[in-house]
Amino acid sequence: MRRTYSLRTLALAAALAMLLLPLLALGGGLAGTMVANMSAITMASEEVAAVEEAVARLVTERWDELDGDRFAGELDRLHERWNFAVEVRGLDDRVRYASPTVADGELALSGFTVQPSQRTRMLQRDGRPLGVLLLWVWPTAALSGLSAAAKVGLGAGFGTLLVLLLGVLWWIGRAMLRPLKELEAATAAVAEGGDLNFRPPRSQVRELDALGLSFATMQERLRAALERQAALQEERRQLIAAIGHDLRTPLASVRAFAEGLRDGIAREPEKAAHYGEVILRKTAEVERLVEDLFQFARLELPETRVARQEVDLAEFLTAALGAFGAQADEKGVALRAEGPPLSARLDPDLMGRAVGNLLANALRHTPSGGEIRLSWRSTADALEIAVADTGEGIPPEQLPHLFTPMHRTDTSRSRRSGGAGLGLAIVARIAALHGGRVTCESRVGEGSTFTITLPMAGPQEN
Repeated sequence: MRRTYSLRTLALAAALAMLLLPLLALGGGLAGTMVANMSAITMASEEVAAVEEAVARLVTERWDELDGDRFAGELDRLHERWNFAVEVRGLDDRVRYASPTVADGELALSGFTVQPSQRTRMLQRDGRPLGVLLLWVWPTAALSGLSAAAKVGLGAGFGTLLVLLLGVLWWIGRAMLRPLKELEAATAAVAEGGDLNFRPPRSQVRELDALGLSFATMQERLRAALERQAALQEERRQLIAAIGHDLRTPLASVRAFAEGLRDGIAREPEKAAHYGEVILRKTAEVERLVEDLFQFARLELPETRVARQEVDLAEFLTAALGAFGAQADEKGVALRAEGPPLSARLDPDLMGRAVGNLLANALRHTPSGGEIRLSWRSTADALEIAVADTGEGIPPEQLPHLFTPMHRTDTSRSRRSGGAGLGLAIVARIAALHGGRVTCESRVGEGSTFTITLPMAGPQEN
């Protein structure tokens, strides 16, 4: 599983690292250098003894003028050579002299410094005790070690900080800037040439990784949209070609028979009546095609709305079936309606057109002596309206294309029977506008069943 981090977590980790690691490096450098200089500090005992001897001699010689300028000046000259602090007490335990950093026999230390060597010495002059000398000495080796430790520690701290800054900058370039540049290049490629052949970058930064995944989703949806657009353009091209052919054929017949009437070819009344009948029939075909085309185009408009209302389904469907009674009797096809009393919210005009198209299609493909059954029923969550016939059936390879505009299972038969190829596409669109779908089950030589399935609890208005 790919591990990712949020920008907030990374920013907090970077801030803590840049704050704590240099301090740790500084402390480590100081500690390491101090340890390395311990041997030099322990070897400074001769220097401490020399300081003690010089200060003791000076205090003994100037005992009576410890608060005078002469003693202070000579003590300052010793300070130029060595680093020390001193306190002098008399035999009565009264402080005769004390360095600024000493109070009541205690040395006040502040900051990061070396612990001094401490000496206590009884002062005597001419064999007579004078007082007590308290001495704190910082050997030169110790101070030089402290200086070196400070330099090394500061160098380590600044070096660590520099390395961290360079590391953070490198990581930002690798984990953040590079994916952003790749996304920029991808968007430019899409904007300029519609190039979708790229792999969106991945990143360990959670937000950038989510951005890359969103871009990948957008890429797939855009590719699918372009493919759908290409398919629709091809479908429209084929639709226009098919419509042109379907219009040209009956119009050519109308023109030919009209010219025959004009030129007096049909002089006999029977022949003239036949010519007129053909013209009327072909004109009706054109009217049906134009009506189907208008209905299909209207249903494809985005502003098309479904005007739902409560209808008695049994009465509504029985009336729709009865409208085909005369045609069925003329062809010798039996019509039958069956279903329970139901009510449904639907658009009666649109659904009437859909059921009518299915019935007309069934009647067109059912031979004399066959039967067409219109049925309806409700399930737990859907309403089903089915039109079943005992016609010739549909080959299995044709089933996926049934609801494509201008598709025909048998081109020559459809043209002879006046089918325009838009009826089932209109049914599918009307079902979709109601939030449902239409399906088909068919066996060649046995017949077909078209079923409109509508949700029981769908949107009230579309």
